[in-house]
Amino acid sequence: MIRKIMVTGACSNLGRSVVQLLEIQAEIEVIALNQDELDILDEEKVVATVERLQPSTIINCAGFNDVVAGESRLATKLAVNARGLCNLARTSAKFKVYLCSFSSKYVFNGKKSEPYGEDEDKWPVNQYGGSKQGGEEMVTNQLENYLIIRSDLLYGGGGEDMVSRIKEELGAGRYLAVSDDFFIAPTYVGDLAAATVALVSEWAAGIYHYTNDAGNGISCYEFAKAVAEHAGLDATLLKATPMSEVDFGGPLNLPERAILGLEKFRKIFPSLIRPWQEALASYMG
Repeated sequence: MIRKIMVTGACSNLGRSVVQLLEIQAEIEVIALNQDELDILDEEKVVATVERLQPSTIINCAGFNDVVAGESRLATKLAVNARGLCNLARTSAKFKVYLCSFSSKYVFNGKKSEPYGEDEDKWPVNQYGGSKQGGEEMVTNQLENYLIIRSDLLYGGGGEDMVSRIKEELGAGRYLAVSDDFFIAPTYVGDLAAATVALVSEWAAGIYHYTNDAGNGISCYEFAKAVAEHAGLDATLLKATPMSEVDFGGPLNLPERAILGLEKFRKIFPSLIRPWQEALASYMG
């Protein structure tokens, strides 16, 4: 039987990667919708679209992911992370559709030195994290048949990201201040897409964490040095800088070490978790 999967936000970096993987599977019919075709903030259109297309599954790759802008006047755009997901969840409940959506490590406050489990208390420290927590609650309060995947700093897929910014700044010979006390598990978007398709294929339910494996986390400075080395750029242009001294263009609270534990996912698909160094090397060729 053909499984019909509707992907919202299909033109995002993650959306494109998910669609590409789904399209090569003969037993899946993919309906890829960009924001112009379906704005998930428009509840009436969400309902009408799902009723017309009758997917068995929705994978939502739409969202506002600019953490810095989330603290500024652009914060109104954060509504897509909560209210938009509420529209999808309510519609999925109405038509008995399996919903997969994405969340973030920013739902945690980063006070732990070891990775967070899926069921630990959420305590976001900025508006972006609050919007992601709100989105999770919209799903979990309205659906039983859902999948939420939390991840960390994504790169790849052709859009702007930390890797492209490092290459641009160092390639132009400019110094770049990079935090040496903010810890991440940088994740190649293609790997997250593969993990998503694997979980969705098994109709996995609940909350899962997925990142490339960075142990208890690496600093942004360590990651930036690795990018520079792979790109053949001058790593001495990188300035190791405390997070409190990095210019984000405005006030911003960040969870110092909100690393996501991978054991739940590892038990099901151990071969789909690879070290961050391997993923970065593969991406940069």
